Amino acid sequence: MLFHLRKSSLPTRQNIMPHVIKTADTKIFSEALGDTVRVSQLNVWEITWNMQTGSTESWKVGGVPVINKGIIPCFWRAPTDNDKGGENDSYYSQWKAAGIDSLVFQTKSCSVKSTTNDLVKIEVVYVGVPICEEGSLSESTNATALITVNMIYTIYSSGDLIIECNAIPNSGLPPLPRVGVELHLEKSVDQIQWYGRGPFECYPDRKAAAHVGVYEQNVGDMHVPYIVPGECSGRADVRWVTFQNKDGVGIFASTYGSSPPMQMSASYYSTAELDRATRNEELVQGNDIEVHLDHKHMGLGGDDSWSPCVHDKYLVPAVPYSFSIRLCPITAATSGLEMYKSQLQN
Repeated sequence: MLFHLRKSSLPTRQNIMPHVIKTADTKIFSEALGDTVRVSQLNVWEITWNMQTGSTESWKVGGVPVINKGIIPCFWRAPTDNDKGGENDSYYSQWKAAGIDSLVFQTKSCSVKSTTNDLVKIEVVYVGVPICEEGSLSESTNATALITVNMIYTIYSSGDLIIECNAIPNSGLPPLPRVGVELHLEKSVDQIQWYGRGPFECYPDRKAAAHVGVYEQNVGDMHVPYIVPGECSGRADVRWVTFQNKDGVGIFASTYGSSPPMQMSASYYSTAELDRATRNEELVQGNDIEVHLDHKHMGLGGDDSWSPCVHDKYLVPAVPYSFSIRLCPITAATSGLEMYKSQLQN
């Protein structure tokens, strides 16, 4: 496994610095085509939005496809051995009993709230509904919704996409595996650079040995081949991350506003595949790269492997959460560090 560490100046204080979006001088272009809204700056970037599902269908940078679907809420992770420790009392058993393991998000509403020369604002309300044992969704969505998520996507003429997420879980749910967003990249966008903890896998309660720095790695090398697959490849306390192809074309992501550093992961294996396979050699790569940018991620535990033992401060209680993420196009001409600095208010 290879990785590269780049030296960079790290902040000396823990202060939260305000963020700003510096819009481009050119106007944003948007058009509605049936159930699709296309927002673009011609020949620079283009985002296609599906108004039925509330998610993106594609994001192109310089005509090159980068994101092929997603930017939707996600609260589930592939269970680890520790998650299953404790049999009926295990976190996995609690998640399964609550229906979190079979949660799918339906679009309750999706609408364009604002269109100007500088921005387009789209608001989506999702309801997380568990799939019934028969494999179908419950007919009474409002009665069975476990989590309601309001997401506001603001696309600026600069190409910046600011995601404001407000998640409201039902009271009574067990601690959540994660709170964040999921998106899918083209398989060629496989070069990752991040400013956070690394270079190896680390989680909220497993990060003391992982130092903050700027690291580079290939998506394939992020994977940790545990004998029994489960959640893996995460990197803790990520301030910004870039996903680029061999030509440097891709997507930049960072925390935004007052949101704390993220938990980030990227894998050729989907969460469903990591959950399905019983041995690492059984894993089958998908047709894209599944990325998770988490506001909160539950610890892994490990005091023992036969009882639920994640310490309280590393649990993710089922309470309301609000956070923001910035996404924007990146090319070989710009570094992730430069893009991050550009959003910090002077």
